[in-house]
Amino acid sequence: MILGCSLDSKIYLLTFLLLYLSNCSLMGLEDEESTVDTTPPVPLTALQGTWNSSCTSGSPYQTETLQIVGFDLTLDAITFDDSFCSSARYSVRRSYSNLVGGSSPLILPNGSVGYTMNSRLKEFSVTPLTSEARETMNDTLYCGISTWQDNQSSNIAGRNCGSGTNPALDTLVTDMYSLAGSSLYIDSSKKSYQKNP
Repeated sequence: MILGCSLDSKIYLLTFLLLYLSNCSLMGLEDEESTVDTTPPVPLTALQGTWNSSCTSGSPYQTETLQIVGFDLTLDAITFDDSFCSSARYSVRRSYSNLVGGSSPLILPNGSVGYTMNSRLKEFSVTPLTSEARETMNDTLYCGISTWQDNQSSNIAGRNCGSGTNPALDTLVTDMYSLAGSSLYIDSSKKSYQKNP
């Protein structure tokens, strides 16, 4: 019994118990801390500005410009006839509003750590940039439209352009992105964009 023990034995026993309990509490804190993600989210303010992709190495030859201003995002893609991306054929514009970035990090399909990004589609249009492109689009009833005009955009939201029906205007769109220095990766386009200085 403890009552029959000497004072030295009591002090030793109390010291042992205190060390043991202290160690247990520290171990519990370590386990708890290991499950808490302390990675800060990338705020939308870090994405503000204009971002460009380089000319693709294979057909279709394209360049893209992504611009984020406030809570609006615009993606302009231009398709070219040549591998130098010098002879523009037609352009596609997608504009989104009410941009909201996610707060929890996740692993993107390309292996990078990123975040979700939600927005509302407010424009989805195509513009033929040459007479040849316009004639082809009219002859094939591209997106079900037969009145294409040079350098004039036409809305293709909610239309079937050959690869399924496009989302309608005001549709909620979810995407994923990752930011590494001056390089912004957008999962839906599978491309990286470099920020304009």
